[in-house]
Amino acid sequence: MKLRELAIGLGGAAAVSGAACAGPLPLDTPVAVGSVETVCTAAGSGSDPRWAAYPVRVEFSNPSAQYLAGAHVTLTSVAGTTLADFDCAGPAMLFKLPRGLYTVSAKLSAANIAPASAKFQPPATGQKRIVLRFTTPP
Repeated sequence: MKLRELAIGLGGAAAVSGAACAGPLPLDTPVAVGSVETVCTAAGSGSDPRWAAYPVRVEFSNPSAQYLAGAHVTLTSVAGTTLADFDCAGPAMLFKLPRGLYTVSAKLSAANIAPASAKFQPPATGQKRIVLRFTTPP
C-alpha cells in the first residue's frame, strides 16, 4: 500500500489520563488510555517486532487500498462507553485491550469524507487486522 497523506496538521503529543483523551497521539509511541494501550503508527511499521504484541491493528485506507493518514479515532465498548478519543496522524492504530466487544470509529481530517467504523473482538492469539475504508471524493 502507498501512503497518501490527506492531512498533516495533527502533530505533537498530548498528556493522556483518565478513561478517554482528546488530542493527538505521538507516532510510534505506546500510550495508556485507561485499560487500553494504543499506538498511532506510520505506514510500514507493521514489520516492527514491538507491534506484534498488540492483538488489534486498525488501518485507514481508500477503496483502492492506499493508506490514508490523519484521522480522529474513537474507541467504544459494547455498552457505548467511550474508552479512547484522540487524533492519529498516521495511517494505522494498534490496540492492546481486554477481551470484549468494541467499536472503532474514525473520521478523516479531510473534508467531505464520511466516517467509517467497525465492530470487533480482540483475538485470543495473533493479531486481528481491521481496515476502515473511506470513500474519497472524486
